[in-house]
Amino acid sequence: MEMKEFYYQDGLRVSVFNLDHEAVPYHFHNEVSDMVYCSRGQIAIELPEAGEVFTLHPGEVFQVPRTNKHRFVNGAPVGTHSRYVLLQIGAFDINFVPPAEGLAEKVADREATHVADAEVYIENREGDIRKLAEHFAVEKPEVLTEEEQGDVVQALRCFVDRGIAAEHPRAAVQP
Repeated sequence: MEMKEFYYQDGLRVSVFNLDHEAVPYHFHNEVSDMVYCSRGQIAIELPEAGEVFTLHPGEVFQVPRTNKHRFVNGAPVGTHSRYVLLQIGAFDINFVPPAEGLAEKVADREATHVADAEVYIENREGDIRKLAEHFAVEKPEVLTEEEQGDVVQALRCFVDRGIAAEHPRAAVQP
């Protein structure tokens, strides 16, 4: 797994994750929700407390509401790399969950639900996210490849296009 965090200003945090077949550890956030855009391969999002697994294919988005324990897994066939772009709005925080909690077992036999047309809740940040997409369209962060740069621009534009000007509802996990 390779994480490239390259932008965190004004309450917007953008990262790129390249996944081989290692999963991002289970974690949750108290202050932000994870907005995920699949740019390569297939991303599986495990939400063990809800007993759900969701999958994304390239061009699809999903948002994990804050406080939900989750992890991201490469859902593509072995040997196929997957990539996702992560956007978070607000003050970043992360809380890793000890492996002893046995969360993986809660979703081990669960068939994944494919998410195709999800929406994301972008609060009142549409203009900021749009400006960020345009900025990255002409200026490549040093840590990114040109392909990753294109994925970031595409992801940010997708978040704007599918964005709802509201905070994510906390109660339910809905794709």
